[in-house]
Amino acid sequence: MSDRPETPSSDLDQFAAAVAHEIRTPLTAVAGEIEVALRRNRSAAEYREVLRRIAGGVAELVAISGDLTLLNEPLNARRDTSKSAHLDTILTTIGQHYAGNERIRVAAPDEGAWCAAGDELRLTRAITLVIEHAIRHRRPDACVSVRAVTTSGGVGIVIDAQPSGFWPHAWSSLNADGGHASAPLRLRAARRILDESAGVLRAATASGTDVIHIDLRAPA
Repeated sequence: MSDRPETPSSDLDQFAAAVAHEIRTPLTAVAGEIEVALRRNRSAAEYREVLRRIAGGVAELVAISGDLTLLNEPLNARRDTSKSAHLDTILTTIGQHYAGNERIRVAAPDEGAWCAAGDELRLTRAITLVIEHAIRHRRPDACVSVRAVTTSGGVGIVIDAQPSGFWPHAWSSLNADGGHASAPLRLRAARRILDESAGVLRAATASGTDVIHIDLRAPA
């Protein structure tokens, strides 16, 4: 038995734990779908539906691997500030992804009327990551709504829950330093993308209105 005192987990240990937490859900879902599908013979239509769900889980794992690659890249602050992204396109794409979920409501603004600095695909990923965080931490009976708003510096995205209230962990993790190893992987990746387009992720205090804000800058 070692006489050395125990030391707190290293940043690498905390980061590994955060990654394991993020990949566990899609991996478990894929494994479960395969196990159930192998229990009995099914029709071609049933197998296609199983494969569709498995493909969704694999796509989520691929996206997570992309987030890990992103976090390993050197930070290039304001890299995307000269680019222009259309919020109507971004929110329409996100809305289509959640089209079958009655508890997720995404309202796209008028076409072409809302622009922000940043790469459209990367901002879509960042906003989706924050929405997924809100969905994971909403209260069971809450509907999550997503909409565009105007801000003093440009435009933004507001994410809230009705009835109001996210579980406390949502607040502590949102307000934590996004670069800290213990921060959830999805928020670390979202903040990294927003940093490169001069965007900001913030949350109201737990004692105030339960709303998550993504502030985006106007194109240069």
